[in-house]
Order: sequence, then structure tokens, then C-alpha cells
Amino acid sequence: MTPLSIARVADVAAARRWHAVAEATQAADYVALPQDPVEELLPSLAGQVGGHRIELWLGTAGDVPVAVAQIEMPLHDNTGTAVVVLMVHPEHRRQGYGRQLLAQVLDRARANGRSLVITQIGGPMEGTAPAARAPGELLARRLGAKPVLSEIRRLLDVPSVDPRAVATLRADAAAHAAGYTLVQWVDRAPEELHEDMATLAARMSTDAPMEDMTWEPEVWDADRYRAKEDTALARGRTRVATAVRHEASGRLVGFSDIGVNLQRPDIAYQWETIVVTEHRGHRLGLLLKAANLQLLQATVPGVRYINTWNAAVNTHMVAINDALGFRPVDRWNGWQFDLPG
Repeated sequence: MTPLSIARVADVAAARRWHAVAEATQAADYVALPQDPVEELLPSLAGQVGGHRIELWLGTAGDVPVAVAQIEMPLHDNTGTAVVVLMVHPEHRRQGYGRQLLAQVLDRARANGRSLVITQIGGPMEGTAPAARAPGELLARRLGAKPVLSEIRRLLDVPSVDPRAVATLRADAAAHAAGYTLVQWVDRAPEELHEDMATLAARMSTDAPMEDMTWEPEVWDADRYRAKEDTALARGRTRVATAVRHEASGRLVGFSDIGVNLQRPDIAYQWETIVVTEHRGHRLGLLLKAANLQLLQATVPGVRYINTWNAAVNTHMVAINDALGFRPVDRWNGWQFDLPG
């Protein structure tokens, strides 16, 4: 085995080499889940994006890029946690490169005062490939990591969606949502909504199913929400968003957004959807998602697929996605482990 040389990605040329490994890995392992365009990586070279410290690391064997990693460290809250992504080129696996690169990344986590590591590992659906093991799962177990959150990735083939069916779903949901109105925008929310959007962002960290994952409640304000929008735009992402307002209080009580990188407009991602607990039972989740799908189709007509991840225990959201036409493609587990000092 050729010795592995490990270096932090610090310039555009290295970012392109990092991206080439990630792109090959995603193409080999997943359907309709390509690596984001290389332009999305460039803001990370400064070391901080929004409220996160981010480091990219590249492992080369000789002069061949064979493994890459990203370590993301929240700065506002969860400041003892590191979120790690590790990928080994499919042509260079089972040679110890992933283990060596991960050791470097974990040293960086320790140096930044992190004591808990979280990672996401995707693999085949249960029953579709009984002998298959998700890449990285064996290494995670060797580190003592445990699966703490079970999710299914679902995919919507947008051109196959019947617009009449979506309109019917939206109308049926609206009939149960008396006293609520929708507000929609692209990229930036109106200034007067920022406080409400900050409140909803905070609720995402407490209301969304986390199962056994350790994640502290997040603290949001209007400035942090604006910074989140700035980050998306800096990475070349456009975002379509739909929120629902409770007419009696005038407050936003739910929202849903979809992100698309305009360098790769055929692939979209369902980012967040929430209806606060006190306002559930009015089909607001279905109303939000149907209306936002319509907004996406009107705004970014070239989208072919929308990816979404749902916790297995979130049966209500799963039912909404099934109704809209999403179909399961693979399973994902969140893994976590304590990092010894």
C-alpha cells in the first residue's frame, strides 16, 4: 500500500482534487445524489461558513487523491460536537486510507475542544441487498460508534408528477386549514418575517425526531437567520420557501423550503419542514409541501429529482411524502461516539 499523505485543503486546486474524489464516491454509492458543485466548497476554504468552523482534508497516495474528509464544528451551540464526513474513492477502498485520514480529522476535533462525533452513513434499503454493508459502517463500529438515528432517503421524480394531483392535494389540505394563510418567497424572506423564521429554526432542533442522537437545542435570532440565507447564496444555492401564518396571532407557525444549486439545477433537496406542535392537526404540513413543490416547478423548471430524508419514526411526514410521490431509495443511519481526550 502506498503511504498516505494528508493535507488540509487550502486553495482552489486542492478543492478541485477533493471534489473529484467526492464526486466519484457519490456516483458509485448512490442514485441521484451527486456531489455538490465544486463552487460550493470554495467558501469553506476560509475556515468558517456562517456559524460553523469547517475544514476540508485530502489524502493522496503518491500523487493520486484517494480519500477526503470534512469536519464541521458548530460555533453557536453544540460546541462540543464535530460532524464528520469521510469518503474513500471506490477504486482505493480497503487499504486503510479511510482509517488514516479519520485519525487526522479526529485529532483536529480534539484540538478544537470537541468530545462528541456525529456522522451519517447511507446504504441499501433493508431487504434489497442482504449481504451489502454501507461504506464506512465497519469503521464506525470499530471506533465504538452506535447508530442513533434511522432515516430513509426518498426521491421524487419531478417530471412524472401530475400537476393536477398536486393541486388536488393542496386544495384538500387548504380545506382543513381555515384560519391560516400561506406566504412564499425565493432566496430571502421578507425582513418582517426574520424573527418568526428564527423561532421556527430553533424549533427544528427540538421538534424534529432525533431518536437517540445527542443534539442540544439551538438558539436562533434574526441575525443568525439572515446569516443562514447569506451562506446559501454564497454557495450558489437558490431556495424556494413557503411558510404558513396563523391569522389570529399573525405569527408564522410552519414552513418548508427546497434548495437547488444553480450549477446543478436538475437536483434539488428538501431542506426543512416544520409545523409547530401547537398547530398540528390542520394538514398544514401537506399544504406547505404541496404549495412549495408548485413554487419550485414555477421557479426552477429544470429540476429532475428532489431528495428528502425522513426519520423512520416520523410517520406523518412519511405519509405526506408518499402522497406527493416520493419513493424510498436507500437507508441512512446517524452514528455517534464519544471522543476520548
